Amino acid sequence: MNSAHDLDTWRLFFQVVNLGSVSKAAQSLHQETSAISRKLNKLEKDLGTELFTKDGRKLKLTSAGFVAFSRMRRIVLDVGCLINDLSQGRDNLEQLITIAAPIGISEKLLPICLLEYMKIEPSTRFSCRSMSYVELFSTETFQGYDIILSTSPITTATNTTMLLGGIKHIMTASTEFLRGENVSIRRPEDLNNYPLFSFYSRNRERNTHLKKGSETYHLNLDACCRFNHPGAIKTAVLDNYGIGVYCPYYFYASEIKNGQVQQVLPDWTMPLQQVYLNKKHTQRAYVNDFINWFFQRFINFEGIISPMSNGFWMSDFSANLVHL
Repeated sequence: MNSAHDLDTWRLFFQVVNLGSVSKAAQSLHQETSAISRKLNKLEKDLGTELFTKDGRKLKLTSAGFVAFSRMRRIVLDVGCLINDLSQGRDNLEQLITIAAPIGISEKLLPICLLEYMKIEPSTRFSCRSMSYVELFSTETFQGYDIILSTSPITTATNTTMLLGGIKHIMTASTEFLRGENVSIRRPEDLNNYPLFSFYSRNRERNTHLKKGSETYHLNLDACCRFNHPGAIKTAVLDNYGIGVYCPYYFYASEIKNGQVQQVLPDWTMPLQQVYLNKKHTQRAYVNDFINWFFQRFINFEGIISPMSNGFWMSDFSANLVHL
């Protein structure tokens, strides 16, 4: 048997990584050190790559070992949970919908939708996972979920991609920050005079265009800090550190209403971030029922723009087609 297909071998690998040495792992697992070494050597041989290098008495992960540890650990945990659920009869697979969604949407919008739908269809259950953009655009992810929400269309021979809508983005700062001494932001050129906290994805910063009527302005960001999570930018904004750039409106809707936060240069608009729903051509009827309901519910969120809207202005960096 190929040891790379054996979950117990991977669990052994995880234990060695966690403890930093084969001998400590052997002691914790009540096994012989030589037996564990043989299993790890066979795993590396079956994979065709080295997972460890030696640093004195300690083992260090190679780049392949790091990838294996970060990705396989989650997969093995999921398989273990599934086996446990099946053995105890806890999951009715005919009523389970699995969803993968990007950070931000999975935190703010998706939970509301799922809770509302479960009131309508109490027999439906959900299993959801927040993922980075890189994780969403992987073959493994697409094969493992009924529905994938993404910011680019994903195409395979067996899937359908549909545009859900666009996320309105804004520039924002706390009211307290804007009331500070020497804070005057009247035009886009003024932005780089203040601390900026920007969003980046797939390892590049979001430099973007602003529009005001027929005017356009190319915003070259000189951010003091970049994050790939909108919640991190919101923390900086609410703590009065500076201006958040390319911020999803839905993340700040309540703070804007209560006056804690204000839009910066509200007359200038930013391009929308598209959101796509990706699903397999062949789906169970109850999954399709949820998708049909979800389409109508999603565009009713504040800050989500329908694809049919006349003001649907898309960005130039988010519509790239991803082939898997």
